[in-house]
Amino acid sequence: MEHVVIGTGRALVGTAEQPIELHPGDYIAYPADVPHIFQALEPGTRATLVSEHT
Repeated sequence: MEHVVIGTGRALVGTAEQPIELHPGDYIAYPADVPHIFQALEPGTRATLVSEHT
């Protein structure tokens, strides 16, 4: 799993089939073993990503 929290800006995040637009403070978790995306939608976008290995 990957866990993402947006700190500043906006980003399109999640699985390639169903990405979601996130804003500051938003959180998403998605399987890391499927095609996925993290696309900043504005300059200065910052996020924290945690990879969970089980």
